[in-house]
Amino acid sequence: MRKLFFLVSLFIGIDSYSQEFKDTTFSVRGFTCPCKYNINIEDDNKIFDRSEKPAYYPGGEEDWKKFVKKNMDTKFKGRDNVEVRFQVDKNGDLSTFLLLNKAPNQKYEEVLRLLKSSGKWFPSLQNGYCVKSYVRLTFEL
Repeated sequence: MRKLFFLVSLFIGIDSYSQEFKDTTFSVRGFTCPCKYNINIEDDNKIFDRSEKPAYYPGGEEDWKKFVKKNMDTKFKGRDNVEVRFQVDKNGDLSTFLLLNKAPNQKYEEVLRLLKSSGKWFPSLQNGYCVKSYVRLTFEL
């Protein structure tokens, strides 16, 4: 009887410890990204600097370059690099913007405007799960 009770307790414990997730396919501007989506909020505390597949703009690098070229205000005097880091959460929302170099404030504000107007990105993937991550980009203005 004790062995049966132990086995039942063990299976219940394993089942309650396992991650709950749902399969999700993000669709942004006609592009899709499939991944698993954690249901448990406690599983989402980690933010990745590096992941198996980094977060990216829907359509990839070429579409990102087109977006930047079309929407970036380049009427500033002089040339400066603006290096930023921001977070892409598991829903593709951008937040936590940080200037990483000593670029002029006006140019940093322009980069923030551009990033905020870019809409949702595809999140990073780690072991098939959508995860929060940091993205670093450098803009020349």
